Amino acid sequence: MIHIRRQLLASLVLVVFGGLLIAQPQESADNSQTSQPAPQRPAKQREAYRKAMEEADRKIANEVTAHSELMKNLEYLTTQIGPRLTGSTQMQAASEWTRHRFQDYGIDVHLETTQIDHGWTRGLETAEIVSPIQKRIGIHAFGWSKGTDGEVSAQVIALDIQKPSDFDQFKGKLKGAIVMTRKPTDLSKLDPNPENAYDAVIPPPQGKADGNMSYRQRLELLRRVAAEQPALLVIDSGKTDSLYNMTGGMFPHYAPTEVPIAFLTHEDYDLIYRQLQTGPVTMKFNLRDTFTDKSVPASITVAEIKGSEHPDERVIIGGHLDSWDLGQGALDNGTGAMATLEAARALKKLGWKPKRTITFILFTGEEEGFTGSDMFVHLHEADLPKVDAVLIHDTGTGKVFSIALENLTETVPLMQEIYQPLQKVFDMQPLSTRFFGASDHVPFLDRGIPAYFCVQLPAHYREAHHSQTDTFDKVIPDQINQGAALLAAWAWNVSEMPPALPHHTPPPGGTE
Repeated sequence: MIHIRRQLLASLVLVVFGGLLIAQPQESADNSQTSQPAPQRPAKQREAYRKAMEEADRKIANEVTAHSELMKNLEYLTTQIGPRLTGSTQMQAASEWTRHRFQDYGIDVHLETTQIDHGWTRGLETAEIVSPIQKRIGIHAFGWSKGTDGEVSAQVIALDIQKPSDFDQFKGKLKGAIVMTRKPTDLSKLDPNPENAYDAVIPPPQGKADGNMSYRQRLELLRRVAAEQPALLVIDSGKTDSLYNMTGGMFPHYAPTEVPIAFLTHEDYDLIYRQLQTGPVTMKFNLRDTFTDKSVPASITVAEIKGSEHPDERVIIGGHLDSWDLGQGALDNGTGAMATLEAARALKKLGWKPKRTITFILFTGEEEGFTGSDMFVHLHEADLPKVDAVLIHDTGTGKVFSIALENLTETVPLMQEIYQPLQKVFDMQPLSTRFFGASDHVPFLDRGIPAYFCVQLPAHYREAHHSQTDTFDKVIPDQINQGAALLAAWAWNVSEMPPALPHHTPPPGGTE
């Protein structure tokens, strides 16, 4: 199993020195799983199950097609509540609102809440090239970036570091400077037609930033740069058309970074870098972002339809309700959250009684490293052996065309049975053998629970992901409604499968 938390810690290093944004998926990984594959069931049982599930899945799809409230709910979420940064008043309002929406549909629901160290609010953010030309440019601080006390003017220095020893030439020269952490991203290397939404924002090949350094070496290098006390680290957003990017700051979570860190658009970053090739560049900037004085609440919404035969066994579907704050949090991940809500509405409206309890979770803090899903598995530690399976929807508005097995090979015989009716009803491709990770199913994987990930069409995800264009108008109603029906149908199929999906033995120490 890939060490996701370790890679999330490295993600800032990859942003700063390698141009990527979050942990890379792997084609294969060492899961250290010792469970034996579930035996294939007799043909007669498999055929009876297939027919029953196909009929149920069609009814679910028809219910969503005829009566979906997903777009209505998503429009309210993105327009009346807006972006939902973890710990913000908007995020807490969204959690309360979704609690009421589940109640409106007659579904048992409650909030589960943790505390984060500090809330963070984006304030006035300005930047300007002072020389050799004068040009106002946009700038946006990392989440939880340290701010400034006012306007700061400084010389710009560009780093070109391919190995640890390359830093030696910059020692003692970065204090008070504005530091460009790498060369501009080469956007010509972006795949114009990525296979799926995940690859649109984290392009293959997986696993390495520029150069030959390991992630540990790059992390140490970042610490050395910060220790020099530059005035600001500026990062290339790495997107076309003046789109911004966004991510969190350095560990610890939810606390000020050691030095201010901010994104520039690719176009402005490239301009400044080229100016440096012919002479000095001076900039000034102002980042008036603020922190709360004390901890603030962060909640997840947990709803369920109780099982009729095995109420203590649980099938979980979900997505994260939190978002970054430059756009409206529509594709990342209002779509996944509202698809989960719609899946719950459809199943409740049909009036069926699942054999296992179906649980619907809208997480928080996914963007900062799985805060909500971590909280859930810790709060429900005693119940985890009875969690049958988890499926997460978290890459935008595009049609779900496969489900990633996430290296859970021991579940393949039963997953193929569960998946076959979905494949026919929803015109799906075969199960994906890719390992993706990097969403709220990872803490469940860490506990040995079968946890899977929706693989979706790109559908604007490269542009919208973490940018100011993550807005409601980008949503494709037919495709996201398909995702909602797929979530509901998968949860139903798992709830009705007579044997439970096998758990696996997580690697020693999980993914810490």
